[in-house]
Amino acid sequence: MIRNSQVRRTGARCRSGSTPTVKAKIGGMIVPAIFLGGCWWILTNGSVESWLIGLPTLAIAAWARIQLSGISDTRLSLGGLAGFLPYFIWESLRGGTDVARRTLAPRMRIQPGFSRYRTGLKNPAARALFTNCVGLLPGTLAADLKDDWLEIHALDVGSDPNAELARLEAAVARIFSGTGDGS
Repeated sequence: MIRNSQVRRTGARCRSGSTPTVKAKIGGMIVPAIFLGGCWWILTNGSVESWLIGLPTLAIAAWARIQLSGISDTRLSLGGLAGFLPYFIWESLRGGTDVARRTLAPRMRIQPGFSRYRTGLKNPAARALFTNCVGLLPGTLAADLKDDWLEIHALDVGSDPNAELARLEAAVARIFSGTGDGS
């Protein structure tokens, strides 16, 4: 299982129930900053001049990590993630091919419209990943998420994407199975 840092967004509480201190926030930036700095050093072949861009970029990335780390108690399942990657690649290829085939055909086979899908995912990170991955599926795109309802834009309203959405939701839930509320 992978655990994110215990540092959360400003105003949130740590595991102990207290608000994270400045020291805790800075501590949560050090390891990622060192890792990102090492990646930058490797990518630029150790060029000293590149740090004119690299240091501000590192600072922004470290700051963004703190701001976006509101999912600190989220545990990811490595098995779920390993199973999701081939699914992600396959669905990306299948979705791209389907859209290209539909739109490049001499007679476009599209009938765009909207439908709704109710998600059972409760974990905010799982919901975000699910919503962002809907566009992988052939002819679908997430237009809005309100409460448990996801509004889907489809290239063909005659096709029912619910079975594919349920498969995607299950794949995402397996990634977040360590929290017990991924599904």
